[in-house]
Amino acid sequence: MIPYEYIFYLTSILFVIAIFGILMRKNLINFIISIEIIINAALINFAAGSYYFGYLNGVSYALLILVVAVFEAAVAIALVIFYHRITNSLDMSSLKEYRG
Repeated sequence: MIPYEYIFYLTSILFVIAIFGILMRKNLINFIISIEIIINAALINFAAGSYYFGYLNGVSYALLILVVAVFEAAVAIALVIFYHRITNSLDMSSLKEYRG
């Protein structure tokens, strides 16, 4: 059995990499991928905590979050495609022009 601390270290590293990706990138696709990495780090944490403590609540929450993350990714990709068709760019700095 893998110690829970190792899994916590893995998810912490994934979280830091994703935060770095959000702060340093200006591309919308990289932004969405970084958000998905954060969600996956949380899912791994839920599943590992559930296994470590012997309850199935964490796994059920992880599955629910996974379903919501799939819908979130589909909507985000659709919005990015729509934005790219309008501007021919995926740069996030030009999003300020479209505030309503």
